[in-house]
Amino acid sequence: MKKILISTIITVLTACGLYAQDVKFGIRGGVNMANMSVVNSTPISEGFNMRMAPGWGIFTELKYNPMVSFRLGVEYSGLGGTKDGMQAMPLMRLVTDMGNSIGMGITEQQLVALGVFATSMPPYYYANLKTAVKFDYVAIPLLAQFGWDIGTSPWRVYVNAGPFASFILSGKQVFKGTSNLFADESGASTLSNTWNTTWNFLQATGALPAEIISAVDEMLPVIDKKINEPVTSGETNITGEMKSVNFGVTGNVGIRYQHNRSCFFLEIGGNYGFFPAQDNDANGSNRLSAATVMVGYAFSLF
Repeated sequence: MKKILISTIITVLTACGLYAQDVKFGIRGGVNMANMSVVNSTPISEGFNMRMAPGWGIFTELKYNPMVSFRLGVEYSGLGGTKDGMQAMPLMRLVTDMGNSIGMGITEQQLVALGVFATSMPPYYYANLKTAVKFDYVAIPLLAQFGWDIGTSPWRVYVNAGPFASFILSGKQVFKGTSNLFADESGASTLSNTWNTTWNFLQATGALPAEIISAVDEMLPVIDKKINEPVTSGETNITGEMKSVNFGVTGNVGIRYQHNRSCFFLEIGGNYGFFPAQDNDANGSNRLSAATVMVGYAFSLF
């Protein structure tokens, strides 16, 4: 699909360049009202609200005839979403943090102990925080544009639409506030209490071999420290959990004011990603989209 999109861009721009009546270069910028719609529903992927984020870019516009032109751009796009209140987090991130706290010298016994903790606890824990999931993308849109002059005035209205390819620059989850770790959304039991109850039960029933019980006992200080440690303001890098490339459609409705070879414009539009943004949907997945409001300036070469 990536090769098809690139081939289409080259073909269109070559054809338009040969017959272009006007060539414009411009810059546009404004705000993205970004959303994360659920594809695979889990406590992790649900409950996101709109995030306000910047968007800006540069473009070239080739006029094919008085009504039709083509625009190719390179844009930065801020996407993502927000949550406020009690929310789920993947237990495996906590387990990974425990392993990282030991460092390169982690032993097979310690890995077994972490495995016991991970498999005997629910896949999610909860914390009461304000969270913003922030994604930074560079997008390459190719738009077909249709415009109409308003009588003999310098004003012109237009619509444009077309495909885009986007490439992730970074992804992070930013937390604000301080919260204990809970075993469920109600906050009735802390993660620590649930783990202690579960571990006491496993020991009492003799469900585990003695060597595994010994391995977990040795790891208890590391486990207890992590699950009793409140989540505080900070951020987690989640770039590695995201697809590096996505595709979608974008479009705008605009009004332009022409003054000699310069023009100023206002656009209202949006974009929508076709594919889930996450590389692995074990914790759920979302499509990224945004409504946009942009202002810009362009000038004609001739």
